[in-house]
Amino acid sequence: MGKTILIATAVSALLFIIALGAVYVIENLIASSSRETSALVGERLTPIPIYAPAATGETGVINIAIWDVAPNVGLGSARLTDAIHYWGVGEVPMKTVMLGEVEPMLAESWELDFNGAGNPVGATLKIRDDVIFHGEGLGDRSNNGGSWGPMTARDIAFTMNDGNWGTYPNPASIHWQAFDLHNVFGDNPAVALDDTTLQVTFATYDPRWNANLMNDAGQAFSVQSLNRYFTVGETEMRDTAFIGTGPLHIIEWEQDDRIILEAVPYDHWNANAKIDRIVFEEIKEQNTPIALMETGEVDAAPIPLKILPRMLEGGFKITDNGLAGHYSVVFSGNLWESEHALSGVPLDTSAVYKRDLPWIGNPNPSDGGRCPDGCSDFEEATLVRNALARAVDREFINETLLGGLGFPAHLNQFSPINPNWQSKWEYPYDSDEAGRLLDEAGYPEKRGKRFDIPLYAPGGNQEVAVAIAGFWEEIGVSTAVQMYDYLEYRPGIVARTTTMPWVTTCDEGKSTWPWEWPKSADHTSLTRGGFGCGIEIPEVADTWIAVAAEPNPAKQIEMNNALADYLYEYAVSFGVVGLPDPITYNPNKIADWPMDPALFQTWNNPEAIVPVGR
Repeated sequence: MGKTILIATAVSALLFIIALGAVYVIENLIASSSRETSALVGERLTPIPIYAPAATGETGVINIAIWDVAPNVGLGSARLTDAIHYWGVGEVPMKTVMLGEVEPMLAESWELDFNGAGNPVGATLKIRDDVIFHGEGLGDRSNNGGSWGPMTARDIAFTMNDGNWGTYPNPASIHWQAFDLHNVFGDNPAVALDDTTLQVTFATYDPRWNANLMNDAGQAFSVQSLNRYFTVGETEMRDTAFIGTGPLHIIEWEQDDRIILEAVPYDHWNANAKIDRIVFEEIKEQNTPIALMETGEVDAAPIPLKILPRMLEGGFKITDNGLAGHYSVVFSGNLWESEHALSGVPLDTSAVYKRDLPWIGNPNPSDGGRCPDGCSDFEEATLVRNALARAVDREFINETLLGGLGFPAHLNQFSPINPNWQSKWEYPYDSDEAGRLLDEAGYPEKRGKRFDIPLYAPGGNQEVAVAIAGFWEEIGVSTAVQMYDYLEYRPGIVARTTTMPWVTTCDEGKSTWPWEWPKSADHTSLTRGGFGCGIEIPEVADTWIAVAAEPNPAKQIEMNNALADYLYEYAVSFGVVGLPDPITYNPNKIADWPMDPALFQTWNNPEAIVPVGR
């Protein structure tokens, strides 16, 4: 009965058919998966082609529909969108062309600084001297073109210190990476030794410092102008559009409406944009972009993926950067650390243990559980989460809801498509075993019900959450899927007061993150004060610190394998499905949209779009 409900859900509510991150894989699988899905749910999913129209409008002007236009903020510490470098407007010190290979961007070179014991304590970066900021009259470069001047090491130091919670005055930074910066650099300000030399000092050495936090592929910062900050002041800089150094600059940016970007009117230091103008329109209603693409009013969009077979059959194309998110169930409120992983300061976790919730385990050994044969509250909750992990048929969700084009996921931070993956970390679908574990935990089924659980689903995750709820209902766990704006849920995550599990990728539930990297700072107190997944686990924090200090990749992998064993056992953030997110485009208007590999954002490089006819 539950699978029949899920099939109906797939027809009526599903937004996604998923790709494996490589466009040719999607295109080769679309036809067969569509036939298989049609056989399951009837003729209602029989693909009817949506044909790509002839190009309309000016050759160099591209119109793109997106789900959301973020606030118009020009200062990092005021929460400038951390994705601004993915828009071709901002730039960062390093970039990634192939995963695992860090290459120069605004920094020409860099080297680690070591102490007498041979441990890395900082880094020195040589910065380019041919980069300028956007501004008026950019065509005349004899006097910096009326821009906000040449970009120097001082601008990068200012940007980092403005964003870092530990170095911004008061501290007042609400930069998206405020605590990520603080975790790596602590209260140590970045220092410009001269215009082309930047020195940073580590508080905790993170081997990903140049591949994630200072890299175009990751959760980085876009360099902003110190001259502008001194000239117009913090308030005006915060309340006006961002000024960067990229090949595109902002003409208009209206929150929840549209963004207009244009190619800078001079030879960009790196590469000139191939388009003249891009207009991004916010369209939240899922079917509207399809109609606009069919008429040629929109040239590209992240189309609801259940429609993708019809659009590909009609001649549309797709592109992506290989990133797939591991959509996972994360049991917020499991705060098992008693003191901060670095500072040792005691942590107040009392808020999440005020109510006895089946999925939250209090690590206090004196807190008893419900198990008929005796157990602690911690052991009881572990049994419950393991039951819920085994109650979900990942293959069925992938095949029926996702057309077979995604992949089952089992651990949030470890990807099953990585060569290091081991099958021992896979939760088998076994509803009988799930029921037995719930009985053992002290939740026998009474009149078809064991207990109630809420499940929060941010936008884009909701259909997967509905499917999960269907399987939990089958074993007597009454599940209410909560759907509202993420910004309402986020404060509790930051404050570590939320007890509602949610469907999320967190920060590091991504297919492209290397296995040997330190894993899941967002599962620890290391990110206290900023974003976390809502759980804090001492074993994760200890492993993160140990892996960060270990120079041998083989030993790093060994330690992370042990962490995977631990996370599998306690099922505190189990994966469900891997979901890449391609962009669909009209090949009669766009000849190509090449993207670089990414660790975080699902699309990038709009400046690299090649219009047909150029």
